Amino acid sequence: MYRQLNHTADVRYEIVCNNEEEIFKELVRIFKDHYSVKLKERETKLEYDLSKSLEDAIFDIVNDWIYLIESRRLFPCDCHVENGRLVCRFKEFEEIQGTELKALTYHGLVVERSDKIVLRVVFDT
Repeated sequence: MYRQLNHTADVRYEIVCNNEEEIFKELVRIFKDHYSVKLKERETKLEYDLSKSLEDAIFDIVNDWIYLIESRRLFPCDCHVENGRLVCRFKEFEEIQGTELKALTYHGLVVERSDKIVLRVVFDT
């Protein structure tokens, strides 16, 4: 589950999940809810290493998704964790609308672990 939090200039979210896979699935949902996209059928799969800290992995992976949207017209559609790697499925798109997410920032990026994982992120828009 994620919810949008108030932030003065950018977009801030809090995500509460049971595990890392759910965190990334919620991040994909944020992208899907943030943009209106006309997808094509062609798919691409990419894998990301999850051996570094969760904060670093989230920062690097989500910023790569933003790069792929901008440069290769690939939109994140789904993901799952397999053998310590995040496997992401992307689809090419024809059109995209919505306020551009320019980057995920380290400022405000917080991961708290207890019985759940709580992630707070800020996107530059």
